[in-house]
Amino acid sequence: MILKILKLIIFIVLIWFLSDFFSNTEGKTNINWMGWGLELPTDTFVFILIIFSSLIIFIDRIWLAILNLPKSTMRRFEISNNKKVEEKLVKAFLLASHGEYASAAKEAALISKNTKDKKLGKLLDAHLDVVNNVNSSSGNKKELSQNYFKALTDEPSTAFVGHLALMRQALLDKKNIKQIIDEGEKALKFEPKSKQTLEVLLVAYAKIEDISNSLTHLNKMKNLKYINTNKYKNISADLNYLSALNYLDNNKNKIAINHLKEALKQKPSHIPASIKLTELISGIGSKTKSINYLEKTFLLTSSPDVLIQLSKKWDLKTSGSRVSKAISLLKKSSLDSIKNNLKIEVACYAVKEEIWGEAEKILSGIPDEKLTKKGYQAFADIAGSQNQPDKVKDFLEKAANAVDDFNYFCSSCGLKNHKWNLHCPSCESLSTIQWLKRTDLDKRDELLQINSNNLLDKNLISY
Repeated sequence: MILKILKLIIFIVLIWFLSDFFSNTEGKTNINWMGWGLELPTDTFVFILIIFSSLIIFIDRIWLAILNLPKSTMRRFEISNNKKVEEKLVKAFLLASHGEYASAAKEAALISKNTKDKKLGKLLDAHLDVVNNVNSSSGNKKELSQNYFKALTDEPSTAFVGHLALMRQALLDKKNIKQIIDEGEKALKFEPKSKQTLEVLLVAYAKIEDISNSLTHLNKMKNLKYINTNKYKNISADLNYLSALNYLDNNKNKIAINHLKEALKQKPSHIPASIKLTELISGIGSKTKSINYLEKTFLLTSSPDVLIQLSKKWDLKTSGSRVSKAISLLKKSSLDSIKNNLKIEVACYAVKEEIWGEAEKILSGIPDEKLTKKGYQAFADIAGSQNQPDKVKDFLEKAANAVDDFNYFCSSCGLKNHKWNLHCPSCESLSTIQWLKRTDLDKRDELLQINSNNLLDKNLISY
């Protein structure tokens, strides 16, 4: 706008300058042509020349407009058509994002007819064929969709979508994990930050026990902030533990120890990692280090397996000294929610060592409502050692109705698994087999029911 105004001002100034020059400068102009002569005032001659030039320019512009009429008409048609294609694309996207796939496909059909890009038109036609056959009884649905997805992979602009779709299709089939990984890795080359692809590859590699690649994709997700801290720590601890076992199989003990330390760094309550690490470390101060690792894990978990491993590391000769050492653990700092469970495990250890008096003393200090199945079972064992069958029967009846002790439960489906696994045998979720109390699991289920809107779609990979 400013440039146009500047041009107009310059043009007016130029006209004014020429007008002033000719009005203040008298002169005659002689024109001689084929014996004819004409004498005119110079300013009159210039005026005639300007009028004649303007007339020629006007006629030339009209002629050019007539010649360019077909092109301008086509241009206006293309502008209108492109506007229509853009409107249909937006409408198709909005319909698809709201689940109206059939309606979106109809819009795509109109786009395929109007777009100048023939390759895009063919892709949209293929998309229409797939959508129209989704609800039909045709037996070639899978073949149609696969052909369509493969067609998408041929174009760089749509290759990621094609590989992603093929990966998801293989994921639904649940038959060929290698195909899931192959398509996922291809998709990742086009979109290295795809959250969905990284999630699927993490779980798929873990499924085939390719721990190294699982850790690689897990760390990518952490760097991109696609995974919360607790999930990351759980999965990282489990994968590092399994990675250590793999290195042990190859006699690479030092690397295995580093992975076990990393597992405990991420999750100090990882029971298998703690026990395995204390079996491996050696050298000066190894006993003290082992005891420190095990004590920390025991005070977080009240695991009987950890307590047994601790008793081995203490290397004490008598039952009394071992039980006394176990009781001393109760004086160390621990979570309030686990104190009674720690007492029950130490009491059960005392029963195992046949130190009945100390076991009964510990259990008697626990309120009845806090006693678990193992607590009442320990009371029954103590009563049995005292030859009191009536008390044994009473304690066993109470044990049957008491709350469960810590055990390996799936935090996703609630399965009581009794041992640690990378995947839940029931729901196949990754790193959800954890050392938990049944009461904690019940509280979690209630929370999930209250916040049901936050649940993950069951069709997606969950942890």
